[in-house]
Amino acid sequence: MSNLFIFSSDLRLEDNAALFNASLDNKGLTTAFIFNPTKWKDHNDSPLKIKFQLNHLQELREKLIQKNICFKIIHADGIEEEPLKILNLAKELHIKKIFINKDYGFNERRRDSELEKLADQEGISLNLFDSSIIDPRNIKTGTGNFFKVFTPYSKVFRNLLTAEDLNIEPEPKTQEISHFQNDEIPEYDLEEENFKNSIELYEVGSDNVYNKFDSFLQDKISDYKNLRDFPSLDSTSKLSPYLTSGMLSAKYCLKELLSQFEDIPGTGQYSWMNEILWREFYKYIIFHFPRVSQGKSFSEKYDQLIWRQDTIDFEKWCQGKTGIPLIDAAMTQLNQTGWMHNRLRMVVAMFLSKNLLIDWRLGEAYFMNRLIDGDHASNNGGWQWSASTGVDAAPYFRIFNPITQSEKFDKNGEFIKKYLPNLQSIPANSIHNPSKDLRIENNYPDMIVDLKESRKRALDAFSSI
Repeated sequence: MSNLFIFSSDLRLEDNAALFNASLDNKGLTTAFIFNPTKWKDHNDSPLKIKFQLNHLQELREKLIQKNICFKIIHADGIEEEPLKILNLAKELHIKKIFINKDYGFNERRRDSELEKLADQEGISLNLFDSSIIDPRNIKTGTGNFFKVFTPYSKVFRNLLTAEDLNIEPEPKTQEISHFQNDEIPEYDLEEENFKNSIELYEVGSDNVYNKFDSFLQDKISDYKNLRDFPSLDSTSKLSPYLTSGMLSAKYCLKELLSQFEDIPGTGQYSWMNEILWREFYKYIIFHFPRVSQGKSFSEKYDQLIWRQDTIDFEKWCQGKTGIPLIDAAMTQLNQTGWMHNRLRMVVAMFLSKNLLIDWRLGEAYFMNRLIDGDHASNNGGWQWSASTGVDAAPYFRIFNPITQSEKFDKNGEFIKKYLPNLQSIPANSIHNPSKDLRIENNYPDMIVDLKESRKRALDAFSSI
């Protein structure tokens, strides 16, 4: 009798607890990927991210077939259809055990709850495995509450972390025989030309993923803390697309990191480990505080804040036509490549939510629709941090000045000129805020907002709550 494993944000064979355990019976194993364009659209998932996942899934499919593990596609129209569709496949294949790694989003938890109810009625067991490095229920404050601030959370996480937490599950066991016919992965067309071009930038396949990670540890991590904030440098890991889709597990990264480096504050490895812990923290937050994955501010009082309804300013921000070179270069990078440097994500998010006083949820959705590494928990957490509405948020009076940020982190304008080639001729000392004449000469627009006045407007709006 075959078991059934359902892929979610875990597109890998190694360190996949649900998949490995599903293979132990050795009575046959079927895996399934849910092809659900309606859900992807509802969740604002980027078509680039979906195509990236499907490309990687091709290799996974072949490796599964080599192990006599069947591969199926479940077609669904919205997440509410998924429980019944999964159950119907299980019944069709006479399956008695379903295995899933838990996703923590509100809709996903509701789906798994409904699936468990339906499966139980049919005498089918649903086996859910925790997808965090440490079960989020086990990380608590001294008073038994759940953390709302990263730094104390990370300290407790580090103290709780054991070698057992970093046990890596091997690949699923090869089955004696494959019982069912394999499905082909459906075609998925990237209609937008930018997406068609940028998908070529992101390699898939397990070997490529692990090689990228190994290269980062060997070549970049020692300088990571000092160089990571400079967008013109190739100094970050660029592993976020692979972590988001589960092609690479956070647990594997942490295990390898700690096996090769000491976790010493002030080092590159300590800073990068914090990036992994931030991902875990944001998953922890949506698990314990589901309101944040339902379009609500973590800090409830800010649900009262009156945002500006300015579609023209929002579109100019989306298109990278704000008249602020660093903002426009960052948005161009996002629109052209499906990725944006992390510091710039904070800068452009704070500009939208503070200087333009436009609802952070619009920016959150736009990012998800463009990013190849759009993770619902991390994207929401980052946006709410920048907008000062979330956990561990920047105080509302902290508003990055994008020109100062530009002068500090792109001193010579190398990043700006890469993505705004029409500004190539502008000297470094003028690139961050070109004069009126230089703007006219280089066909570059005026700023859409006065930074000083808009800062005061934001402070007034936030302080009134």
